[in-house]
Amino acid sequence: MFLRSLLFSFFVAVLAVGPVAPVLAQDCDARKAATAPMSRFKVSSPGTITDSKNKLVWLRCPLGMEWSENSCAGKILGYTWREAVIVADEANSKKVMGRNDRRLPTIDELNTIVERRRFKPALDLALFPYSPESGFWTDTSVKGVQPRVWLVHFLNGNQYIANKKQAWRVRLVADK
Repeated sequence: MFLRSLLFSFFVAVLAVGPVAPVLAQDCDARKAATAPMSRFKVSSPGTITDSKNKLVWLRCPLGMEWSENSCAGKILGYTWREAVIVADEANSKKVMGRNDRRLPTIDELNTIVERRRFKPALDLALFPYSPESGFWTDTSVKGVQPRVWLVHFLNGNQYIANKKQAWRVRLVADK
């Protein structure tokens, strides 16, 4: 009876506060060729990583989280598209990670970090230590369909059309 009560209390606590650390289980199909190989990326400063092929500097943590002791800490947040643009501007005014030129990536840029041989999330967790299986905003509008923009969903790495009023995640980028 005590064990049952203890397990129930643990279950309620997890529901109330959510997990305190990201779950690192990730599916990988090593038979597929790497689409975003680690060799292409270099840690450029704590919390940022540079893609040498595409000349882009990425924040390793989604917005709402901060780089701390070789990982992401904090609570990831969801933003409408307009809020995402505003928080990117705020990050620039605060010179987050020493820069003031961060922005939402284009659909093509965000697709460059998708690792197709990985699933749940479709991203290399060694490069980006925490990424939820969620959609991330881009600044690429869907032509002829307003108010819609493209997003990349990191459950599977596919791109989707999203309404700007939905809440999704943000990962900022800058040119090298």
